[in-house]
Amino acid sequence: MKAFSVLSALLLVFGLTSCVKQSDDITITSDPKLIVECYLNPTDTEITAIVNENRPITGEGSGSRSISNPVLDATVLLSDGNREVKLTNNKNSTYKIQAKDFMLVAGRTYTLKVTAPGLPATEATCTIPKMIRTLDATDSDLSYERADASTYNVYRKRSLSWTNTEANKTNYYMVGSGEGTNVKIKTLAGDSTCVRLKNAAVIAFLDDSKTTDQHFTTGTMRFLLGKSTSKTDPKITSPAPMYSFVYHVDRNYYEFFRTVKLQREVGDNPFAEAVPVYSNIKNGLGVFGAYVVQVKNL
Repeated sequence: MKAFSVLSALLLVFGLTSCVKQSDDITITSDPKLIVECYLNPTDTEITAIVNENRPITGEGSGSRSISNPVLDATVLLSDGNREVKLTNNKNSTYKIQAKDFMLVAGRTYTLKVTAPGLPATEATCTIPKMIRTLDATDSDLSYERADASTYNVYRKRSLSWTNTEANKTNYYMVGSGEGTNVKIKTLAGDSTCVRLKNAAVIAFLDDSKTTDQHFTTGTMRFLLGKSTSKTDPKITSPAPMYSFVYHVDRNYYEFFRTVKLQREVGDNPFAEAVPVYSNIKNGLGVFGAYVVQVKNL
């Protein structure tokens, strides 16, 4: 918006204040809706859905990001088209079922239905992507960035490449790094192990819509490796082993987190264009998405 337009708009607002009545009797309505968040991953030990009610546009708590309205009496049903299970309320707004009681399968489509008294019934679907193949890494030098007066953040420069298992469609990826721990899991194929990530940071949102090749290669990126006391100190420390990762995600997961990131970058700037947060929840808000993860030790 040009400065002239902003100034004109402000003058118009201030000019009108003398000829309009007080707005105490004017209300802004917002329809009550369920806010649902549920992410499917075949390696998780639990399937979890978070169910809240939206807050009013105005009034106490309307501008706070820390205040939620948990829904304690919701009915949460998850189906794969052949079998339907009910997630039970665990605490506050959390509904769960053990993954061993409803095994998730990559490539399968799931439907989530959430209802609660006095609120519109919601429904959403998502398909769990299939795991990518042959994740490879090509490393170059390290880079150092001052973290504070006594330490540096150390980054490894790396490009990743992989083979996609789902052709003839657009595939979505989130690339980043995080701390990893080996955990045992149960799958349809039997007992297995996987790396559970925490403190993960996404550094790129990618898709293969502009490529026809099943082989995908990123550009060189910087992945956080740990900390050191100087640029010449060979000792690099981190709370846990560090991994680069590729989340192969469905479009719902991708668009939700991409738009959330954009909204946070806007912040409280009143002159920035608003960024609507993506939702695939019919008659509600939030997201029902899915992902699978491949990691590579840094």
